[in-house]
Amino acid sequence: MDELIKELQQMNIQYAIKGEVKTRLAEILQLLTKDKLNLLAGNYEIKGRSKLKKQELADAVQASIMTSEELSMALLMATSQEWELLQKLLVVPSLQDDTVVPGAYIFLMNAGLVYSFYEEDKLYYVLPEEVKETYAKVVNPAMLKERERCQQVFDYILAATNLYGVCSFDQLIEIYNAQNEDQLNEAEFERISQLLTRREQSWHVADNRLLADYYDEDNEEELEELLASVAGKPYYIPDKQEFLRYADYGYYEVTPQLAGLEKYVLQYLCPETDVVEDLISEIQFDCSMAKPLEEIMMGFEARGIEIPSREQLEMVVHLVINVYNNTRMWSNGGFKPNELDSSGAGVAPVNNVVPMQQRAGSAKVGRNEPCPCGSGKKYKKCCGA
Repeated sequence: MDELIKELQQMNIQYAIKGEVKTRLAEILQLLTKDKLNLLAGNYEIKGRSKLKKQELADAVQASIMTSEELSMALLMATSQEWELLQKLLVVPSLQDDTVVPGAYIFLMNAGLVYSFYEEDKLYYVLPEEVKETYAKVVNPAMLKERERCQQVFDYILAATNLYGVCSFDQLIEIYNAQNEDQLNEAEFERISQLLTRREQSWHVADNRLLADYYDEDNEEELEELLASVAGKPYYIPDKQEFLRYADYGYYEVTPQLAGLEKYVLQYLCPETDVVEDLISEIQFDCSMAKPLEEIMMGFEARGIEIPSREQLEMVVHLVINVYNNTRMWSNGGFKPNELDSSGAGVAPVNNVVPMQQRAGSAKVGRNEPCPCGSGKKYKKCCGA
């Protein structure tokens, strides 16, 4: 834990101004390099910034930061973690804290709203006095209500892209309106989504759809396959509480099957908790993407986890197949294969190809034997590659 704190502190130090803590924006901007001022000017799209002298650049940046409209937009986009930090900074000249994570302030720092200082081996965070004055002018009940609305729509976007991979505007609005009394229309949704995409997100917009960032220009073919797979088919829509759990980027349903696989690997193959947790997370993701079984099994070898006997390999494959059949998949619109009917709507369950009743004791699998995963390939070219 001490090592993690030290690593975090080193990351924070690299972003901090070295020296005495200042609380006025005009003084702070004087401490920045011209390159840093140029970056802030670029974020505010200040015209002719490359020709400005340092003082002129600092003045232009300060004027942009102090604009009520710009501050309002930044506050509407701020995450709950960033908002929490702002509330702490509002009531103190500076906040001394060596454990603030960069994700809590980088966006605010890039907007010129928050600054950090490293003085006498301690880290301090400052919301400049001028920014506090502008904050008092723009933050009112109406603005807070608008922020709450933006944040709720934001959570629905995150949940939809994490659960489905791709979701049309119409589908998202339909889900939102079915779960909330305060209805959302297309114009409001487009306005909010455009605002949110002014900063980097784990999703993007294309052709009136929300797309997980997994689908970039290198994955266009996979996107086409996904769209073809879900075309005209229903989406799995849990109740509001469960749906919004997917707003957490790292959230996934820990099924009994997934827990069973983790328990087996820890008990019989690898006692290292961190390694196994990483493996299980990868297997869950690979299953959610409906990747081939032999590809999913490669995660064991990549971590140096040996499966010494045929009996154990058959058991692992059996457990992985059970995980696969009980994982929510993007290509199924969030449904699990075992939830699908025989109509074949999406990825159907994989049959248990492992002959569990015919285990071969502790004999190792021959590299030229058929792989127990059922791929039809030799073991050496599949799970034993």
